[in-house]
Amino acid sequence: MKTFKVYKHPAQGFEAVKEGFSWPALCFGPLWLFVKKLWMFAVAWVVVSMILASIEGISDEVGMVSGRMMMVYSLVAGGYLALWFIPAFKGNSWRAKNLLKRGYMLIHTVQAKTPDSAVTQLVQSLSSASPQQAGHSTPSPAKVSHLL
Repeated sequence: MKTFKVYKHPAQGFEAVKEGFSWPALCFGPLWLFVKKLWMFAVAWVVVSMILASIEGISDEVGMVSGRMMMVYSLVAGGYLALWFIPAFKGNSWRAKNLLKRGYMLIHTVQAKTPDSAVTQLVQSLSSASPQQAGHSTPSPAKVSHLL
């Protein structure tokens, strides 16, 4: 089971964000950033990628001494690795902060297998909440009607 934070927007509904590492961000990089509406990070990813490619191209044209060229290629390779792994490790937290900026409200943290099942589980628990459960972390029925 994975841990998801479930957010709700008054007009756009629910979004579930997994905590921790993001395999889709690692595999799809800038596409994942654009799809998740992380515009600033997506543009930065593309710009840094272009800068790294330019550095690599310039070092090829200059024909540096082999020792220096190896150092430049090592730094460029490290830059490319960071470019792919930083969004994988930080992407879900960036997404959570972005949802809050866009007007979403954190509702609850849920254990589930998928984002859809996390939302379904939360909606079902909010629908079945009763006043006798006041000691639990589930909101009262007055709050439930507001959240749904």
